[in-house]
Amino acid sequence: MTPCFFGSSERQLFGMHHPAQGTERATGVVLCYPAAQEYMLTHWAFRKLAGMLAREGFHVFRFDYYGTGDSAGAVHEGRVAEWVKDIRHAVNELQDLTGVQRVSLVGMRLGAALAVRAALEGLSTAGLVLWEPLVEGAAYLRELELLQTRRAARTLFPQPEVPLEVRQELLGFAFPRALHDDILALDLTALPAWPATRTHLVTATPKPEYERLQRHLEATGLPFQHHLVPEDTGASAVRESALLSNRVLQTITSLLKEVA
Repeated sequence: MTPCFFGSSERQLFGMHHPAQGTERATGVVLCYPAAQEYMLTHWAFRKLAGMLAREGFHVFRFDYYGTGDSAGAVHEGRVAEWVKDIRHAVNELQDLTGVQRVSLVGMRLGAALAVRAALEGLSTAGLVLWEPLVEGAAYLRELELLQTRRAARTLFPQPEVPLEVRQELLGFAFPRALHDDILALDLTALPAWPATRTHLVTATPKPEYERLQRHLEATGLPFQHHLVPEDTGASAVRESALLSNRVLQTITSLLKEVA
């Protein structure tokens, strides 16, 4: 792994390049993390996936959005439109580092919605893997609020419930109203077709929102496949523990090998 900083001096981003091992493939992969509230729960899985892909000959790049992780900026400065631009910068950085011409995107939860937006706004992608994607912003926010309520109920001295738009904090991270409104406006089923060789929807359980997304993609005529991959440790509607499933990582690796 090779760490690096990229982007502009005013907006420095942190990334990690996993170089291809053995015979290099012509297609690279950029991994798009979920939001800060789910970052630590999925970090192991993303690092493991990057290593698996590198061993299959892919150059892989994972990075932190502006205001998250080790990138510059504060969490309250994060906005959806800017994070979409960060994905483009990450793709450019991987291409500059390695010379790959084609890049696939793997995004989880909010990262999946951001990857779709990047493709829709003109980023050329060899393929998209939407891993447990945020389909509708309102439903996603309700899930995070449910998790917040569960955690608060387990504290020794529970605090009175405060509306999200008032407290501007969620699961220990700043969550300003502007970002809340950005996410609330997201709806993958309302978007036109985006350019991609193939879109893969990878989920652990069937959900009505995934079925709506599948119907929408089929209606637009996009090359699309839905893969149901139950987690080794079981799945819940709202994640409260680290993602440690190897099965889904193996599935994603196989799908990207097909695209490449």
